[in-house]
Amino acid sequence: MKRALWGSTVSSLVIGPMLFLLCLRQWGSRPWSRLDLYSGSFLALAIFITIEEAVTFSRSAFRSEEVAHEALGLAYDPLLFRAGKLLNAAILLLVLDYAHWHLVPALARPLLQRVGVLLGVLGVIWQTWADAWLGRHFASDAPERKLMTGGPFRFVRHPRYAAFLIRKLAWPLLFASIIGWALLPVWLVLLSMRIRREEAHMTELFGTEYAAYARRTARLLPGLY
Repeated sequence: MKRALWGSTVSSLVIGPMLFLLCLRQWGSRPWSRLDLYSGSFLALAIFITIEEAVTFSRSAFRSEEVAHEALGLAYDPLLFRAGKLLNAAILLLVLDYAHWHLVPALARPLLQRVGVLLGVLGVIWQTWADAWLGRHFASDAPERKLMTGGPFRFVRHPRYAAFLIRKLAWPLLFASIIGWALLPVWLVLLSMRIRREEAHMTELFGTEYAAYARRTARLLPGLY
């Protein structure tokens, strides 16, 4: 499992950036004019989060097939994992829109794009914190695992999904792409389905302890949802 993890990580760090740069490249006198603050920030954050996931969350999750299935939710919701791969590949459409198509030029507003960069950084920081807790959780043997209620789990029940949605909101802002806005509702539907199934699974594992935790903690946004 670990060999597959590191193979996937290396592939993501090599093939992903190469495809990104290829989509970004202009075929004129200024080939890298679209490699700017916004696209460069996205690339840097994508590389960072790939390494972070491998070092913290995935290294523990992939220590065995059983743990990987539990950590990735494949036992109760394989749809998000499979659909997520396709939707993540669709980020290249945002890059093409930003670099070449400019489907809705009015979306290209520097202030909104800077907000997108800030949201991207926030999402990466929040996910790094959540992954650190999840990594420690899945590094332990299954019988010894306890319900996580500390760290980011003090504030929301699904901090990793919250970070994920923050990043997905950042990308259409950053790239000023209507394609990103069209993909966002798809992510929302998939994550809503995933959360319902995961919470049912957690109730089976932890019973009344999880029910009490759910009553006092928001799903994704403290005080709101």
